[in-house]
Formats: sequence, structure tokens, C-alpha cells
Amino acid sequence: MLSHSFFALARLTLVAVLAAPSLCAQASNPEGGPRKAISKNLPDLGLVITLPAQLTDVTSGEKPGNQSGASWKGKLGGCDVEIALSVLPNTDFGFLEPEDVSDHALEQFRSPPEGTDPSFAYEKSELVSGSFGWAPYAALGWGPFRVQDGTKMVGKYYTLGGLLEKHGYCLEVVARPAPTDADEAVVLEFLKRGVVYNGKTRGSQWTDDEAKARWLKDAPPATHKKLKKILRSKHYLVLTNSDGGQRFADRMEECYAAIQKTYPFPEVAGRMLMPIFLFRTSDEYFAFYAKAFETTVEEARESAGVASGDFYATWFEAAGDTVHIHEATHQIFDNRLRLSGGGSWFQEGVAEYMATKRNDRNEAARAVKNKKHTPLAEFIRIEDLLAADPSREDKKGEDKAATHYALAALLIEFLRESEWGKNKFQEWVHAIGYVPDNNSIAIERATQAVYHASLSELEMQWIEYCKKR
Repeated sequence: MLSHSFFALARLTLVAVLAAPSLCAQASNPEGGPRKAISKNLPDLGLVITLPAQLTDVTSGEKPGNQSGASWKGKLGGCDVEIALSVLPNTDFGFLEPEDVSDHALEQFRSPPEGTDPSFAYEKSELVSGSFGWAPYAALGWGPFRVQDGTKMVGKYYTLGGLLEKHGYCLEVVARPAPTDADEAVVLEFLKRGVVYNGKTRGSQWTDDEAKARWLKDAPPATHKKLKKILRSKHYLVLTNSDGGQRFADRMEECYAAIQKTYPFPEVAGRMLMPIFLFRTSDEYFAFYAKAFETTVEEARESAGVASGDFYATWFEAAGDTVHIHEATHQIFDNRLRLSGGGSWFQEGVAEYMATKRNDRNEAARAVKNKKHTPLAEFIRIEDLLAADPSREDKKGEDKAATHYALAALLIEFLRESEWGKNKFQEWVHAIGYVPDNNSIAIERATQAVYHASLSELEMQWIEYCKKR
């Protein structure tokens, strides 16, 4: 049931503005004319939701006193369709972008104990520009879902996330069984065209007041009065107390272009500039890190830069340091590609591939060639390649974390550059980036769908590639 997903939680927290929207509907026309679509007006939110006219036998899930949002059931071709709309406060859930709302719905859909399909991943996704809310675009994703054990496919799940000034809203559609191509086109058209927003929209460049407030909120207190002129490049907002801010912004734009060339993604109007905290000294950065991650300065000293949420933070030194493009890749995968899944092996692999050269991966290639590497089935289950534990160093004193970073980058190299993998590489990146972290069932299924090969077969091809490399 749809109630086992995002909206099970929403029932506990939704705002009262949904209590009494206007609703007009005509399920059928007795005179035989065109069916009139059902619309729901939410004036306090500036939204009007109009269901597809092709939906038949429509019933509303609303009951007196129920403020859980709008929900409907109906028929579309040979499918039973459930549609639900919900709204949650941004301050409670940390929504900054439309994708945050759809990601939250996705996690609820697949998370135990109520999740419908723990291995669910989007088959496709896109950002849709238009009048969807405070942000002038919405995040759309969809794919087939299965029974709890991840075997039998039973239907398709669709979600559209939008951002209002104070709330995030989400439309979920569940169709059982999976619709035909023609009926799916109706669902997608509804999600792309069935939401109309009339209200204020945000600016994407950050005002000076917004930028200063972010510095005061996150930077160490000792730096609060040292903020230099706020800098904006094409894709970044640079907050710094260093004189090298412009030079660093230029370098980060070079990183952005290189990453976009390697992992292509479209530019979408209305996306916020990504914040960079650039500190003048390493000690200021360590203080920032310790505060941001509630840890010690000693632990922070092991970091040269960090991407988390929407930001990248570091201190000014050589602009060519490879840490910058590594962390910029993480920032872009989180905030532009929105591919945050797969697990540490995937996330560190795509970033380390950008930060290293081919020769840097020679030792890892020799290990794969001689079958001395961590087997792929085991490798994809490692939750954190940097995790410190007693087994981190092997009997020869080699740093397994460093070895695994090179191995992860080598896997990306193989799939992007080999004759066997390169034609499907981008499709694979998106498929893996959507799956739950370290979920071997979902990773295997995504690999099969893209390459028509099991993980063990992919590994055999990887070994052969390294023998000839």
C-alpha cells in the first residue's frame, strides 16, 4: 500500500494548510462527452493539482479530520493506481532542493520495516523545469518495484518532488501491475504537467545577506569578522577569509568542467550555486571540520578537504592539489548528478578516478591481473573504504584503505575506457548511483540490466582488461 511509504510518516507531521482545500471532480460524463479531470486547489500553498482525465473509477482517500494530504485511487488501463500528495516543513526535514524531497520519499518507500521494496532504485530520473514552486523545477524519478525479497516485479513507482518556500511537497504514484508504455506516458505527463504553482520564486545566486548568514552559521567564531568579499562564479558561491578566493573559484570551475565532461549532466536553470568554504589557514579549516562533524580537531587534521551536503570546505594552498577535484566530484554527485547511492566503493571510485592518473593505478591493476585483489562481490559490501579497524593493515604492512581507493578508481577506469564497458558506462553510473548503499541484490540487478552480465562475469572481463593494460 502507498501508506507504507513517505506518507506513513507524513500523517504525523503534515501542516494544517491541507485541511480544507477545494476539490472538484467528475468521474464520468453521463452525456458521453469528455471526462472532466479532477483538480485539487491548495491556495495557501499556491498549488493546483489536476489528475489525468484518463483515470477512471476515481475515489478520494480523504476523510473528515484527516490532514494527511490528498490521495486518490483509480484505474488506468489495466492498472490499479494510487496517487498521494503530501507536504512537509523544510525546517523539520532539511529540504533545500526539490531532489531532497523526492529522495526522502524514495528512502521511505524502500526502508524497513514499512518499506515496499528495500532494493528499489530509480530506473530513470530527470529534472523538470517549470512552475513547480519556490524552486522553478521539480525532481522526477520512476522504476519497477518488487516484493520484499527483491524477486518478483509487481508494479511501478513514480515520485515528483517540489520545493516551496517553507515546505517540500511530493506526489507519489503506484501502479499495479506495471503499466503499458502508453499508460506510463499518461502518468509521466500528469507528473510533468499536472502541478501548477502560482507564487514567489527564489533566486539561485544567493543574496549577500543569505551568504553572510551561512558564513556566520557554519564558520568558526574566530573567522566571523574576517569574511572577504562574497564571490560568485558560474556554479559556486565562495565564502572565504583568504585573499585567494578568485583564483580558487577559477580552479573549481575547471574541476567542474572536467567532472561534467567525464560524467555528463545537464544544466538546469534555478539550481542554487554550490557553497565553498575556503579558509586562510589549516587550523581554521580543522576548527570548521570539528564543528561541522562534531568531532575532535585531532581527527580533523587527517582531512585536507571535505564535501558534505551542499558544501565543499578546505583551506587555501596549491590550487592544483588533487583533493579539490576529488571532493568536487563528491559535491557534484550529491548536488548535480544526485547519484549518492551504490556505496563507498562507487562514490570513492568515481572521485578517485578524477583525482588520479593511469599510472597511479598500476599497482592495483597488477593485483587484479594476478587475482590478488579483494573480490568484487566482497568489495561492493565494504561500507567505508576509510574505516579504521584492526585489519586495515595486512601482513605486509600495506594500507588497505589506500589500496581499495586505487582499486575503486581502477574499476571506474575499466568500465569507462575498455572496449567492453565504455559504451554503457554512463548508463551504469546512473544505475548504480541510484541503488541503496552496498545492496548486493540491487547492484547485481543494475549491472545485469545495463551490461547483460553478472558481477562475476564483469569481474572476469576486468581481470582480462588488466592483463592487457
